Amino acid sequence: MADYIIRDARPDDAPFLAKCIMAGMHFYDFETDVPDDADIYERLIESERREDLLYSFRYTRVAELDGVTVGSLLSYPGEIYKEMRHKTFSELWPDMAQMDADSEMETGPGEYYLDSLAVIPSCRHHGIGKALLLDGIRKGSDLGYDQIALVADSEMQHLIRLYESIGFVPADHRHVFGVDFQRMIYKI
Repeated sequence: MADYIIRDARPDDAPFLAKCIMAGMHFYDFETDVPDDADIYERLIESERREDLLYSFRYTRVAELDGVTVGSLLSYPGEIYKEMRHKTFSELWPDMAQMDADSEMETGPGEYYLDSLAVIPSCRHHGIGKALLLDGIRKGSDLGYDQIALVADSEMQHLIRLYESIGFVPADHRHVFGVDFQRMIYKI
């Protein structure tokens, strides 16, 4: 596989980034390239283009291979999560306000959070996902964080193994939007 680069996302990456977020929510399959819910897809594109919402290009780094975006990682300080999640859902998904209120917080103050990792299927198993994760850890460290957190769907053991191979260790479980997630921590 040719060399890839990791760069900051831009507003024009929004359609790809929306697919990545949806893939993490199990609403999109890169193989079929059709979002399960066009309305959610359009709302996520809007969110990705804005700088003031949780799912924003400004919190995202992308992997690019020969000029084509092939992966992404959303990451941010835990301090902004609660307020930004509420703002994002109240503006884009007011119909899901109760689900937002009932879900546990994925992260919080004192840690840097790696949110949504996605790599297109044809580029998986080539180190791109791992490189994005390491880039996220570096970014958190550069901002002064000594604890990096993420969650993995408890049923996706291959992801848990990937995170453990980098140095993340299981911490606890969080129930977010009806899914049981294994919360994992990386200490710097």
